[in-house]
Amino acid sequence: MDKSEKISWFEQFKIACLKPSQYKRLLDLTKGKVILFLAAITLIITILGYGMDVAGFSISVGGFKNFIMERMPVFELKDGTLKVDRQMDFDIAGVHFIADTSKDKVNVNDLSNEYSMEMVFAKDEMVVKNAAVGNMLNRVSFKDFKDVVFNNKAMTAMIPIIHIFIVIMFFSQWIVNIISYLTVAVFITMLAYFNQKTRLDRKNKDEVSFGKIFKLSIYARVIFELIETIGVTAGVSFFSGMIWMFISYFGSYELLLAGFMRPEDQKKPDEMM
Repeated sequence: MDKSEKISWFEQFKIACLKPSQYKRLLDLTKGKVILFLAAITLIITILGYGMDVAGFSISVGGFKNFIMERMPVFELKDGTLKVDRQMDFDIAGVHFIADTSKDKVNVNDLSNEYSMEMVFAKDEMVVKNAAVGNMLNRVSFKDFKDVVFNNKAMTAMIPIIHIFIVIMFFSQWIVNIISYLTVAVFITMLAYFNQKTRLDRKNKDEVSFGKIFKLSIYARVIFELIETIGVTAGVSFFSGMIWMFISYFGSYELLLAGFMRPEDQKKPDEMM
């Protein structure tokens, strides 16, 4: 029987987070099982990050209908002009919204580098930015919609569309998380691979393939990705800073190296791989 059949997903998770000395067991797993593990971990990360952000927002405002009718500024688009009773600045479903109708045009300097998608409204126009799609920046003039009347009440009819948009954004964020996860995994794999290159002559050991190191790097990232996601979702700025990034990257690197240590090397960490 294939050894991969004996390592459940939960056991893989325990080994990844708590038992780096058993990482070599994971080398017996098929590519399919590793891909499924990666998909599940990044799905959990997306739920803990994006999912919790959206759920927290919805709960805090009493639902989208209550938010639109009671919490949002009163607005009306009529005769090609937008009127808002006060300035608006909030995030929803991963999109940053700004409205200031004291200005006729949108100043692109109002856009923020902190958000990949933004919608900024002024009296006569709106600007839509989507940095995830080639830094797309579209300017829409309300003069092209002179026959349209749109206000808070009309917006409530769009709640089902908002829900669909949230789901689409969820899966988009999941894909982004997978790409980001794999990018960091490649980075620490390269560090470990080149580290062994400098030690092969001294250790007289067989070279571990790049593919095997990469496979284990996926597991070495788990605990740090989860901690970072929970910290960022909780609003702790430390987990989005440079110090944490170095801790995260090199912590994963050390776990990865520990996974390849021989029993006789346990007392000589400087001679790993």
